[in-house]
Amino acid sequence: MVRKTLLLEEEMVKQIDLLSRREDRDFSSSLRHALRIGLLALQNPELTAAEIKDILEARAELEAGLVEELSLEDL
Repeated sequence: MVRKTLLLEEEMVKQIDLLSRREDRDFSSSLRHALRIGLLALQNPELTAAEIKDILEARAELEAGLVEELSLEDL
């Protein structure tokens, strides 16, 4: 990781702080998470932020081995 100094508007700091408390993250983690979603939204304008969050959550579950492949016989 790289350490940088940023100038943020006070309102943005309040919003990230609120996100931190809601998602039980520290401020830096919340800022990185919000930035990641924002960058992905810019790269994928057809997706909503909620859809991006769902995709990231599903990917994390897959990487953690919490997901099983669904077979047509199970339907």
